[in-house]
Amino acid sequence: MKIWLRNMLALVCAFIGIATAQAEPATLIRGARVFDGTGAPAKLRDVLVRGDRIVAVARRISARDAEIVDASGMTLIPGLHDLHIHTPRAAFENAETLAATHRPYLASGVTSVNEYSVSGPMLAPIRAIETSALVEAPHMVLAIRLGVPHGHGTESEFTNSITTQVTTPAEARAAMERLLPYRPGVIKVFADGWRYARDADLPDMDLPTLKAIVDAAHADGIRVVTHTVTLAGAKIAARAGVDALVHGVGDALVDRELIRLMKKHRTSYVPTLAVYEPQQDRRLLPAEWSRLRPRDLERETQRRAEAVQPIRDYESKRWQIMQDNVRLLHAAGIRIGIGTDTGIGGVYPGLAAQREIRLLTTLGFTPREALAAATTTSARIMGARNHGRIARGQRADLVLVAGRPDEQIEDLYQVRRTWVSGRAVSFD
Repeated sequence: MKIWLRNMLALVCAFIGIATAQAEPATLIRGARVFDGTGAPAKLRDVLVRGDRIVAVARRISARDAEIVDASGMTLIPGLHDLHIHTPRAAFENAETLAATHRPYLASGVTSVNEYSVSGPMLAPIRAIETSALVEAPHMVLAIRLGVPHGHGTESEFTNSITTQVTTPAEARAAMERLLPYRPGVIKVFADGWRYARDADLPDMDLPTLKAIVDAAHADGIRVVTHTVTLAGAKIAARAGVDALVHGVGDALVDRELIRLMKKHRTSYVPTLAVYEPQQDRRLLPAEWSRLRPRDLERETQRRAEAVQPIRDYESKRWQIMQDNVRLLHAAGIRIGIGTDTGIGGVYPGLAAQREIRLLTTLGFTPREALAAATTTSARIMGARNHGRIARGQRADLVLVAGRPDEQIEDLYQVRRTWVSGRAVSFD
């Protein structure tokens, strides 16, 4: 009797599941070149989406109830994941301002972002706005920030107010006990105080304190990234077991010891090239010019009209070192994701992610490898298994691009449609 009842309940649940799935909106993307995010060559495929999930990827799919999207001659890629952005506080006032601020990300195919200009008490209200039916925005991985007194991340009144400051392992553990109930998506630690030989250096966080933060976060299943810009700081962060070094080493070439530590502790690298590329002689592509927001277009037009300023020695040296380090770490097999530090002047929402990907292709990445870094790899760095690929069961964060960006990376600028959790979003 119990077995029969159990079987009947399972059958009823199955029918309910089928009925629910059939009632969900469906989209059939027909005849696309599908780049699945793994780095494998694109294949001609149909992709069926129901609700917020990919339910089938095959040569030919039939779904009578689905909206048909003709993707002939276009490439379908997973949504891009920018692992480093800063959104202005005003954007979080309501659903409309958040949607307007994040629209350029969607227009560039960015469907997930790591947001670093927030604090614990801000997370629940932001999530309430994010889940509003009014919002069309990327998925946000919301951070909690920690640093040291008078360190980087505390310079302004606002950043000082949102960065929890600790100096000892005991303080770090107590802080994490207070902060983890806010359920951050990631912990960011401002561990490195080098100011690029431009300004006086700021205090660093020591290894025991950083490790206390990492251990507490990992015990709760939360990833930790560090603001890391020096070789010595990178070794401390890797020894502490952080999940990713963000910004990249700019004072010296990486060495075998760092590579060994990163491999041992499975530490990834997010170089944020877009924010370090010298802007004095930066040249935007026509596709980038055409997508600039009015205020950004004005800024770039004014910059272009001015005489080109010489690149300062420290900036030129740092930029060369950072590029060389990406080459070295990529050749060594270190996992590299993309982040942009959007929110810093001249680093534009969405466009910076596309530029970051293109910059990787100048540093030893093939177009397929660069796209994989921006999709599957960036998701994996955050421990996410539900997005970053085009496969059955994955969250339907998808981007339809004219051309073949997996072969010609400049085609990535030709975004035609973006879906976030299966919902087509508008970005005009």
